[in-house]
Amino acid sequence: MFLSKVLITGAACRNPYEIHRAVWELFPVNAVADRDFLFRVEKSDGRQAEILMQSVREPINNQETAQIIACRAYPMSLRSEQRLRFLLVANPVKTINDERGRQNAKGEIKKCRVPLIDDESQRAWLVRKLENAASLESLIVDNKLPLYFRKLREDRAGKIQPVMYQGILQVQKADIFQKVILHGIGPAKAFGCGLLSLARA
Repeated sequence: MFLSKVLITGAACRNPYEIHRAVWELFPVNAVADRDFLFRVEKSDGRQAEILMQSVREPINNQETAQIIACRAYPMSLRSEQRLRFLLVANPVKTINDERGRQNAKGEIKKCRVPLIDDESQRAWLVRKLENAASLESLIVDNKLPLYFRKLREDRAGKIQPVMYQGILQVQKADIFQKVILHGIGPAKAFGCGLLSLARA
């Protein structure tokens, strides 16, 4: 696994969906590959965005929009009962039936994701996502500003409500926790959510 710092410049840095597209272009073309990276916007001022990225493959500088500032191999060495500090920006949601009763192609009521907005629900969501992998020793939850995006190719706009989690956790089962780290936590990974950053407690 690799950890990288990436700088996005130009118009792409003002649209979370375009940031995702720019980051994806740092990897060699593979028509059958799933997305095997996670990222988080660390800083953004409308002219440039600093990105922290975790990836299975090593990224390659091959474009002007996204530049790799630093990259290093990141071997994971986890053990059960290990205590770690963590930081996570996630999109905690629940799924409900479409309020307008719209149906999908099968004639079933469509499902919609809605954000969890109260502190208790947001905490319970993370506990569920870490079940059997890690337990929370301490937790601070902070709502971030809403994230607005536009998919230019589809001319479709949307919004997510990211939440920042930080605290101390204890690894329960190292193999399960490693999968959580690799796959990320929750939806909206294409918009910079789900990357779990860890450090020694």
